[in-house]
Amino acid sequence: METIRPSSILRDYNKVIDEVQEGEPIVLTKNGVGKVVMVNIEEWQRQKAEIWLLNELNQADQEFNNDEGKDISEFVKQFKLGEFREKL
Repeated sequence: METIRPSSILRDYNKVIDEVQEGEPIVLTKNGVGKVVMVNIEEWQRQKAEIWLLNELNQADQEFNNDEGKDISEFVKQFKLGEFREKL
């Protein structure tokens, strides 16, 4: 759950940093309207990685559904996964 604070809280920068480091996002408002979200760097990096992965999975799903995917043996060669034996 995020914490909602007015932007005037930035006057006490150290307090804001401490609150963000505890893991809860802080929503800064201006005139009562949310404008900016602050999160700690680990959460930011995790979210970026998750978005990247979801985009990659979505693209792979679209390629699969459009029959644009690679043959498994081509994939194995490209990523040097060693010997691949198709199980029947």
